[in-house]
Amino acid sequence: MPIRYVVDDALPEHIYLNLEKLVTGRDIDWVLNTGTCGEQTNFGDWRFTHTVYHQRFAITQRYIQNFMPVFDFLGVDTMIKSKLNCDIYTKTPEQRPWHVDQGCHADCTFTSIMYFNDCNGKTIFKKDNATIQSKRNRAIVFNSELEHAGITQTDTARRYVLNTNFLCSPSAIPVGEVF
Repeated sequence: MPIRYVVDDALPEHIYLNLEKLVTGRDIDWVLNTGTCGEQTNFGDWRFTHTVYHQRFAITQRYIQNFMPVFDFLGVDTMIKSKLNCDIYTKTPEQRPWHVDQGCHADCTFTSIMYFNDCNGKTIFKKDNATIQSKRNRAIVFNSELEHAGITQTDTARRYVLNTNFLCSPSAIPVGEVF
């Protein structure tokens, strides 16, 4: 049975505030990506990203230590990749393409999305159309094979999330409310 949890107040407030300041501040080097999930599907399908870690590329991992509290919270044994997404306001909510974040699917592969601001943007799951609202210091954790999509926000200029794909024992992930 697939695992899907939501955890509010995922990190202690003082740790979270430091990360929120970093993510929403001016220090991150954001890269423009046309196509939020691969190829661009329409004129408005774009976002800014910053790779925190990727196992296959020798890129600068300048901020990886800042995010270690998140990775420790998740119980990460082996990191696959972790990246920040910054989605820009749209006039009406727009669902992005259905996708899985990486192709390795087993009982021990997980995806986490950590939200860094309150807004009406959402994450939706294809299996049952369950949605999770973006809420600061909220994390969702689920099996990596579950197709999902982002829905853009209309009430704030930017939506910030940390998307992490990793391996760990199912008993090591943080348990929250099942959704």
